[in-house]
This record gives sequence, C-alpha cells and structure tokens, in this order.
Amino acid sequence: MKNYNYFDDDESVDKVLAEVRNRSRIQSEEEKKHDRREVVYAIKDFNKNRGDSVQRGAGNFSPRSRRKSFDIKNPIDIIEHENLLHKKTILRAMLLVFIMFFICVIAVTIHSIRQDNKDNTRFNADAGVICAQYSTRYGNCNYEALYNKYTIKGYRMKGLCYLREIDFNNDGDSELLMVFRDSGTYYVEVWGYNGDKEFVTLFHEKTAQRKKKTHDAWVTLYKKNKKYYVGTHSKKDLSEVKLYGLKGDEFEEKYSCTYDKKKEEFTIKNKVDDTSFERVMLSVISGRKAVTYVEDVSKLINTFSAASDKAVKSEAIGKSMNSAYYSIVEDYNQRYGKAKYVEKNGRAYVKGLAVVDLIDFNDDGKDELLIIYRKSVKGRTTDYNGIYVPTSTDRYYIEIYRYTGSGASLAYKNEGISNSLNNEYDRYYIIKTDNGKSFYCQNTFSTESYGNIVSAASTMLRMKKTSFVPMYSSSYYTEYGYTEYQIDDREIYNASAFEQAGYKIPLFNGSNKYDHDLFTVTYLQRKLKNNDDVKGRVTKTQKTIKKLNPSYSG
Repeated sequence: MKNYNYFDDDESVDKVLAEVRNRSRIQSEEEKKHDRREVVYAIKDFNKNRGDSVQRGAGNFSPRSRRKSFDIKNPIDIIEHENLLHKKTILRAMLLVFIMFFICVIAVTIHSIRQDNKDNTRFNADAGVICAQYSTRYGNCNYEALYNKYTIKGYRMKGLCYLREIDFNNDGDSELLMVFRDSGTYYVEVWGYNGDKEFVTLFHEKTAQRKKKTHDAWVTLYKKNKKYYVGTHSKKDLSEVKLYGLKGDEFEEKYSCTYDKKKEEFTIKNKVDDTSFERVMLSVISGRKAVTYVEDVSKLINTFSAASDKAVKSEAIGKSMNSAYYSIVEDYNQRYGKAKYVEKNGRAYVKGLAVVDLIDFNDDGKDELLIIYRKSVKGRTTDYNGIYVPTSTDRYYIEIYRYTGSGASLAYKNEGISNSLNNEYDRYYIIKTDNGKSFYCQNTFSTESYGNIVSAASTMLRMKKTSFVPMYSSSYYTEYGYTEYQIDDREIYNASAFEQAGYKIPLFNGSNKYDHDLFTVTYLQRKLKNNDDVKGRVTKTQKTIKKLNPSYSG
C-alpha cells in the first residue's frame, strides 16, 4: 500500500475516497455520502494519533467503529474495516429475517395441516352419517342377476350403489358423490358444505337410464381444468346432455354436449372427447364390476367408520345392546306381525318376523342381530291374452344389525333368501361357522322354458368392520344343454373343475350332504310333508327375543 501524508482538507478526502471507490466499486449516492463521512473521521484521527494504537471509541468515529480497537495503518484500512462491519450487519439482519420467515412458514404449514385434518375428520363424520341413513333406507350396496327377472345376462346394482369422494370445484374441500336405487329408479346426489358450513344436498337428479329397466343406466361425469361436472341426460332424448358444475354451494349449468348412444361417445364444442368423460355404469354390468362396486363402497364407508357409529341407530341411541336390538324387534313385530307357523296350499312356512337370532359374525365378542321377515310384494304378470295383470307375492327379507356402543346400525340387507333348484317351495338361509367367525351364505336359482334355461348363483359374505362383503361366489348359466361356469367371476371351462370348487355352499348342487358342524341350514318354508324342518322356528325366535327382553310375552 502507498504511504500518503493526509491532511484534513477536501483534496485529501477526495484522494482517499477515489481509491476506496476503486477498490469497492461503490455506486449509490447514499454509500458515497457514508464513505466521505468515514474518510473525514478517519483522517482526523490518523493525523492526530499517527503511528499510535488508537482505541476506537475516542474521537469522532461512527458508533459502529467504536466497538473494536486495532492498529491504524492508514484511513483506507479504517474505511474497509467499516465497510466489512456494515456488510456483516446486513448479513445478520438478512439471516434473522430468513429465520423468522422460515418459522412463519412452518407455523402456517402446521396450522394448515391441523385445519385440513380437522376438516377431513368432520367430512368423514358427516359423510358417515349420511351413508348410514341411506343404507338403512335403501339397503347396503349389493347387486342382482338380471337373468332372474328378465332372462338377460348381466347384473345391476341396488341399494346404496356407488360412493366417491370428489373435489368438484377444486377448492381443496371434498364433496360426496353417491348413487342409490329407489323403487327401480337410480338417483345421483352430491353432498357438501353450504355457506353456513352445514352438510347438505347440493345436487339431486335421476341418472341416465333407458326406458326399459333391462337396459343400461349410468352417471355421466366430466372433468376439465381439475374441476368435475355432473351430466344430466334429457328424458326425451338421452343424446342431449347438460353439464353442471359447483359454484359456491350450488350446482349451475356450465356446458352442454351430445351423447352418441351407438358409439357411446360424447361430443362437446363440435369435437369428440374420449378422455374427459366418464360413465359410471349401474346396470347391465359384469359380475366382476358389480363385486368391485360393493368392495369399493364398503372400503369408503369403513373410512367413515368413526362417523358411522354416530349414524342412524334406529331409535335406540344411548341404550344397551339388548335394549337397542329389542327396539328394532318391537318395531318389526308391529310392521309385519309376530312369528307364526302357517300351513297353507301344500306349504308349511313362518310368516311375520320369522327369525330373530344373535350371531357374532366378526368374532369381536359382540353379537350382531339377524332378522328375517316375510311381507307381500306387489308385481305384475301377463295373462293368456298378453295383458299385464297385478300380482302379489310373499317374499322374505334379511337384515343384519351391529351394535355401535350406543345403538344399532344396519350392516346388511337383502331382498330374498336362498331357494332350491326346481323347488318352488324351499326357502332357507345358511350360516357357516369357522374358527369363531360366522359367514352368511345364499343360493339363488331361476329357471325358464320348463327348466331348459337355468341361472344359478352361490355367495358367501363376511363381515368387514361395519358391513358385509363377498368373499366367495360361484355361478353357472345353462341354456338348452350348453353351460357356462364361473368362480369369483373367473370363467371355468369344464364341469368337473367346477364341481371341485364351485359347490362350496350346501344345497347348491342339489345334494343334502354337507358338513353339519360347519354349516347350519335353517328352513322357513317347505312342502307340507317336510313341515318338521319349519315347526320349531317360531319357538327359537321367541326364545331369542326373550334374551333381549325377559318380559316379552310372545
């Protein structure tokens, strides 16, 4: 470094400042003023204490320069030191700001996660209540073979058919899409929160369905820019479609499009769109798809299990298990009558509330309530002239309830119980018990053309958390000597292979030989000559009811 004789005048100040600028390349006017002031102070002290060790804090130094003592070599070193301290102070301030910002980000993130968890918990609770109500009102998710009624292949969904959690307007809050079947008609609903934070119905319409009940039915969904829309098809012309999107707490018409029934494709804005549309099929579907729907609905309801325990629990909320179950029994006795043995038209059967049984299906130490009742169902048939005439048929219904800790909630419901091949009299139900767990089994047969066409299905269901799901199924279809076999919806190509694995459930192959320690077959209707199988049922039902309420008179 050059040695200079510095004086407290403008020339000396400008000389030093020029060298400092050259070193640090200072550009701003504020920094120029700052440096000039530091130079003046430094030259004054340098001339006063030249060659001596100066304790900074004496003289006219800036406050920053008073914090440390050092040996002065020349004013430029002093200024460079001051600049370094200035930069360190700025870095410390920036670091502090960054740390505070990072802490704020973490705090906001934690709060957001907690709020999301809180909102998700509330959604699950509210959705669980609605699902339980609809399962009770319309029945659990289930399916039936179309051949049994319409002699066509395929299945259709019934009860609470379909569930899906969707964020329709992409605002981070989920809505619940649900489809149910009521009196032969499918309906689609969307549930979500309104402006008052109430869980309400935001959308309700009939699904797309052709005039004949044997034809396909479906729900149309459209996705664009991460938002979902529900499609409604015109009743007069299914090809005309309106798409509704969620705005605020209401669904409003947003787009329109057309549907080609033959090609099964949608056209929007004069362009065929094969990727943005989805049809959720409800009828004339494969057995595999029907089983998948049942499993998916069961899984989603199980995620609402905490809320399901708050759900519709009959009128027995807050009561003990026996009291909760007895409230249901008392209600059904009034609706359908108490169990009564009847002999009529060559048949022996139990009418009214025929079965009340307590079975621990999932081996958790708590019994479930199984009830079967008989009621008349209106229908129609054709007379000799091909004219439809009304009919009335007696049919058994089965329901299974579980105890939630404070009441009873529906876990399973089905229209009809097991029947036998080529035997219009037999009606029965089967319970399998294995390693402490129990399973509900059912056989269903339908014949046409004097027995030349046969459709048969056999199913075993297990209780999974809050509902029943299929764990095994087998079926066959015979038409004038040609037979197709399936096990768990896998096609089996020969009769011998089907005989080895397809007849797991008793009576499905017509044989009365089965493991009585593993299966319990209970008849509710038989030919009059076999009435011994039916007579004792009323007494067993009365005994079970008295377990629930000892004061029950029968």
